Amino acid sequence: WVRRFIKKHEEQIASRRPSTIDPMRAQAFNQPVVQDFFKQFEAVIKEHDIPWENIYNMDEKGIQLGGGQNSNGRRFFFSRFNHQNYTIHGGSLELVTVIECISAVGANILPGFIFAGTIIDAESYEVHPEIFYTTSINGWTNDFLCTEWFRKSFIPQSRAQNKSGKPTLLVYNGHGSHLMTTMIDLAIENQIRLLCLPPHTTHRLQPLDVGVYGPLQKAW
Repeated sequence: WVRRFIKKHEEQIASRRPSTIDPMRAQAFNQPVVQDFFKQFEAVIKEHDIPWENIYNMDEKGIQLGGGQNSNGRRFFFSRFNHQNYTIHGGSLELVTVIECISAVGANILPGFIFAGTIIDAESYEVHPEIFYTTSINGWTNDFLCTEWFRKSFIPQSRAQNKSGKPTLLVYNGHGSHLMTTMIDLAIENQIRLLCLPPHTTHRLQPLDVGVYGPLQKAW
C-alpha cells in the first residue's frame, strides 16, 4: 500500500530518512517569526537606503583539527572475520573557531581564526595582515574577541569595499558575544546597522549557516 501510495503521488511526496532537529529550533522556526524578521530586514534596507553589496552576514564555526566523524557516507571493504574495523584519523581534538563574513553579492571579509591557547608565535606564520587571528583558553569566541574582530577586521574591510558611501548592514545571530555595548557604539560611529536573527532559526535563515558552514562541516 505504501509503495502504491508514493507512486500515485510521486510528484508531491517522497520517502526520505528525516534529519533530527532540536526542539527549540522546531518551535522557533514558524511563519509569524520568519515574516516578522523579513519585515524588519526590508524596513532597515529601505530606511537607510542600503545597497545589496553593503549587506553582510557573519557567523562562526568550531572546527576540530583532528577531523570529524566519518559522516560523508564512505564505506570500506573489511574481512568478514575481522571485527576491528577502524580507520585512522587525526589525534588532535583541538578546537579552532573560524569567523566568516560574506556580503549579499558574494564579496567576503577575510576570515578570522581563534586558536586554543594563550599565545601565538606570529613570526612562525606568513599571515595576511588583514586576517584576524588570536587565542582563547578553549578556542571559543567571547565578548572581547568578537568586538576585536569587528573593530580590526570587519570595519576597515567593509569600508574599503563600500564604493557607494552608503550605510552598511550586518546580519548576525543572537549569540551573547555579539551584543556588546562597545560593538554597538562602534557600529553607530561607522554607519553600520546591526540586525539580529530570531533565536533558534539560524539553521534555515542564516545564509552562512546554510550555504557555507553546512558544506564545510560535511567536507571536514
